[in-house]
Amino acid sequence: MKRYKVRFHLASGDNYMKWQVFDLQENTKDYFDPEFKSIIMRDCRLGNNPATAKKIFDGENKTVCAWVACEDVTIIDSPNSISKRMTHYKYNPKKNPHWHTQTCHNVDNLPLKTMVTHKRKVYG
Repeated sequence: MKRYKVRFHLASGDNYMKWQVFDLQENTKDYFDPEFKSIIMRDCRLGNNPATAKKIFDGENKTVCAWVACEDVTIIDSPNSISKRMTHYKYNPKKNPHWHTQTCHNVDNLPLKTMVTHKRKVYG
């Protein structure tokens, strides 16, 4: 099991629309405003609960069903841009019940050496 789970927090409240970093070892959660902070993640895997994602895809209300599991996180000030060589990984279970890219329909569980958030997007 990876040490961290990183996901975009959509529940209402103070942390709405922020990145959530859950430290599974310490059992703590920290939140970062995507307008000001980016997260560099190392030794990653794209996590998804396919049964929950399929229900959302079929019309049920959204709930937590996807994350990036990783061994290490570093929080940095948001850069102005991201390298065009990086791949944009997308997740919205209302449109597709899997992590995907522009060229691959399903990249669930894909291992990636490094990923980075930029604003509300994830790249690897």
